[in-house]
Amino acid sequence: MTDTRSLLHRKLAGRLVLIFLAWKALFFLLAVLSPGPGYDTSALILLNPSRHRHRQFRNWTILDRFTLNHLRWDALYFVKTAQRGYVHEQEWAFSWAYSMVLETTGKFLSRNAKPSLQHYVWAGIVVSNLCHLSSVLVLFRLLNVVLGPEQNVRIPFIASVLHILSPAGMFLSAPYSEAFFAALNFTGMLHYVQAKRAQESSKNQAVRADALLLSSGVVFAGATLVRSNGLLSGLIFAYDVARYLPRACRFQLNRIDIRRIAVTCVAGSLVAVGYFLPQYVAYREYCVTKRISATRPWCQNKLPSIYSWVQVQYWNVGFLRYWNLSNLPLFLIAAPMLWLLFKSGVAYLRHGPLQPSTSAHIPPPSGNESPNTFNSVSCGLPQLALPQLVLVIMAATTFHVQIINRISSGYPVWYLALAQRMAQGRMAQVEGKTKRVPQWLVRGFIMYAIMQGTLFASFLPPA
Repeated sequence: MTDTRSLLHRKLAGRLVLIFLAWKALFFLLAVLSPGPGYDTSALILLNPSRHRHRQFRNWTILDRFTLNHLRWDALYFVKTAQRGYVHEQEWAFSWAYSMVLETTGKFLSRNAKPSLQHYVWAGIVVSNLCHLSSVLVLFRLLNVVLGPEQNVRIPFIASVLHILSPAGMFLSAPYSEAFFAALNFTGMLHYVQAKRAQESSKNQAVRADALLLSSGVVFAGATLVRSNGLLSGLIFAYDVARYLPRACRFQLNRIDIRRIAVTCVAGSLVAVGYFLPQYVAYREYCVTKRISATRPWCQNKLPSIYSWVQVQYWNVGFLRYWNLSNLPLFLIAAPMLWLLFKSGVAYLRHGPLQPSTSAHIPPPSGNESPNTFNSVSCGLPQLALPQLVLVIMAATTFHVQIINRISSGYPVWYLALAQRMAQGRMAQVEGKTKRVPQWLVRGFIMYAIMQGTLFASFLPPA
């Protein structure tokens, strides 16, 4: 039975690779066929400093156009800092760790100590696509472990396909940190879930469980180095520690409990290190060694964070700062994903994923639950929903809200919830009309991803 299931998993993993390649081929085609350098010529200037760049652009090769159309928006910062390091203060808003990865990969691809800018763009494309494929396969593995060996195997497969077709679209192919973050965040959650399964096992697997828990902290720290919202994964460890507090107050902890609390705290501390390490590097550079003549204002803060400073100072990020009438279209663009993240996160936190099922069709939830909700019966690890829930609240109140369509790609719970509803194949009743809500959501995401990819390649918003 185990061999048969392993064979089925490998077969489905192979299908995921084929679907991934077909989807990426579509986006590569969009990148090649998108016309012109776009309304913003920053990328064109970086790739061709000549004053005759617009005339010469007509003779560019397919590879040149492909490269140019992936060098958009934040990719300009990632690629340029990979080439020559951080020069301007505002560049610290963009991942220090990811830029170093691009620097290393660019030098490897070019076999040169000083690669051209094109090599760094290609490095970003290679890293993003390999990480996206890796995250697809890791998500498939993660959800198989979360749901257990007797689950409907279609659910992890569908969820992984949804990750391929993510609304993040071109951001998972271009020199952006989203795909790298997703691969690390999913891997951290996989190690965490495996640690929990080892703790629940009747066999003596305490050492393995502790090692997996610590490794999840290390991987989450890496995800936090890549994107600061990786810090939210520390909430998973905070949840575990908080569960012991009632027993700790009654002095009912045994040696096993104390060991688990200690290991969990160490793992959570590693996540914090992933957040503060780049801040420390910047603090040393700007506030201690004083690379510039005048000390920057943020150096005097009680918690001197260059990341927080540049977000407020250069991008006007802050609580309700984005809430103005001119940004209403961006809130409308983000609304479906905000709703899905919140709805699925709350349902998972309350109930967990659906109970395991070996059949192709999953029985409907009992009780008076509406068939168009993401509610399900109790099971699993509800703490996995915490990072997603806090993310959606922060995106709606503090971030530039439209980025939720791409940074949501690194959180597994909404994929699982949507895949469960699709696997059920149930019809939702909305205002007396029969609609297939999950199917319409997926169609909308696919259409959005394709349109967004076309706009991205032409250097047009939203980004």
